[in-house]
Amino acid sequence: MKNLILLSLFFLMLGIDPNIIHSQTLHVVEVSDFVFTPKNLTITVNDTVRWVNIVGFHNVVADDNSFTNGPPSFDNWVYDNVFTSAGDNPYFCVTHGLPGGVGMSGVVSVMNPVSVSDQNLAVNKFVLEQNYPNPFNPSTVIRYQTAEKSNVILIVYNSIGKKISTLLNEVKPKGTFTIEFDGSNLSSGIYYLRFQAGTFTDTKKMVLLR
Repeated sequence: MKNLILLSLFFLMLGIDPNIIHSQTLHVVEVSDFVFTPKNLTITVNDTVRWVNIVGFHNVVADDNSFTNGPPSFDNWVYDNVFTSAGDNPYFCVTHGLPGGVGMSGVVSVMNPVSVSDQNLAVNKFVLEQNYPNPFNPSTVIRYQTAEKSNVILIVYNSIGKKISTLLNEVKPKGTFTIEFDGSNLSSGIYYLRFQAGTFTDTKKMVLLR
């Protein structure tokens, strides 16, 4: 709540209506303390992401140079970008990061809009989505769906089948959920995520690339 109030006051200082941050299609990323918050963001095609530099000598530049706010600056700058196609969009700060998720970096994952009928159909299935970003460094977001109240188990294994971490082992209601996996203490390589909910199982390959 404190961060939201400070962000609203900051918007007012810039002459921006803070109420627009509640828009369904506008997502705000705070830039401060050598980190983008949130670092991993999932949006829908044609949504807008607004980066707000709270403090520090920072900028935003896409790994593929498809978007940037310009050179780094100490100013309290605000930068908007509309994402018009689906896919992962990694970016970084040139003074404190590098392409490929090194240092001060983030990822905007853009998904195609889902119709109401498709949404209703999807929620009636057990689904383990591919983690994003992938490859990742050092953290990644895992999204899954449950068709009914179930005990959900998420386990990460290394390439030779050794269990690395149990991310989740608890009863979840019907719905869609996300969980973050932090690989800070792991070496680069291929890892496998196993999802079990009731009698349903699925496995996804994850790549940690430092």
